[in-house]
Amino acid sequence: MTSKRPRRDPPDTPEAALATIHQLIRQFSIDPAMLKNLGPEYGTGVSFSKVTYDQAAPLVGLDPKKRLRDIGTFEIHRARIPTHLFRSIVVDMDVMLMQYGAPPEHRTEEARSRFFSPVFNHLIKQFSFMLRNEPETMVDGTQGRIVHFFETFGAVAVLCIEMMLKVGNDDERLKIIAQVIAECNGCDLENSTWLPIHCIFTDGLTYEFFKFERNPKPSFIRGCFPGDPVHLRRGLKVPDYSSMTATLPFILQLRCACEIIFDIMLSAYIAGLKAYYVRSEEKGRKQGLKRPSLDGCDRALQSAARALAAFREAEVQRKDGDLDSADATVDQALLALQERYKSYSHLQSDQSFLTPSQYRSSADILQI
Repeated sequence: MTSKRPRRDPPDTPEAALATIHQLIRQFSIDPAMLKNLGPEYGTGVSFSKVTYDQAAPLVGLDPKKRLRDIGTFEIHRARIPTHLFRSIVVDMDVMLMQYGAPPEHRTEEARSRFFSPVFNHLIKQFSFMLRNEPETMVDGTQGRIVHFFETFGAVAVLCIEMMLKVGNDDERLKIIAQVIAECNGCDLENSTWLPIHCIFTDGLTYEFFKFERNPKPSFIRGCFPGDPVHLRRGLKVPDYSSMTATLPFILQLRCACEIIFDIMLSAYIAGLKAYYVRSEEKGRKQGLKRPSLDGCDRALQSAARALAAFREAEVQRKDGDLDSADATVDQALLALQERYKSYSHLQSDQSFLTPSQYRSSADILQI
């Protein structure tokens, strides 16, 4: 593997962070008064709430006058997850329903975010400490948004922005997408290595998917299903079950959303692992030797790629009506994920303190 651009040191000093901030201010004509903070431990600390689409679009090769009609696309996929995993998500959402009420009753972004939090909680668990969420709540006037920065190997790989749309018209959507572009650009400036940034924008009931890339030139593209169906060009919609006589349509679309997000997370993890491999290879080359971690990295990459292919194949089998084969393929994919962890266990310094191995059986747990 070869790197497409030189490794860049992250802004881990006040001077470097300040340089990044100044670059963002110049790019987006940001009022310095909109800086949230200047502490390097909090990233750039720049608020993008005032960024307009006219400012953001040219940075990624888009024409503001075309209002996203010129945006490119990349294919998104469903990576089938085990039924027991999806059931756990739904069970936890039932608990959130008792606590926060149904989506139409949510008055704040925090309530909506917590209601749907089981989706991300259970999916990110599958990565065993290798994908971390650094959430941040931002309130601008009366409207707020929650930004989740999912990091792997020290770089932001997935950016999820949750916001309750109050109007939902084209102008508001473009304004929010401008903020997504600006957030991606800021994350890219902070990342220590080249890495495409996958983006998820959601208000809880609609999920839109984008990807920001710096090389070969800055671009911002929209995720689409094969064939780019017209009714999905503005995202995957999950119906509001509170206004329906049955919850099945909500459950079916929720599973679809979960499996797309899982596919994006696994794809982003693989991209992060490749970037880490390139960085380690460059260090070894400079030192005149091969780094021992590269063999484990190779095996981890192969296992993760097999897992992604198997999860996607299981979804194809499900669509063909072969549920037994789909379940068997998912089991194989899970085994591939476990192999990935074994190949790269030296990077997993954390251990779950709530369910250590000696307390895994239900009998042991009851005795605690």
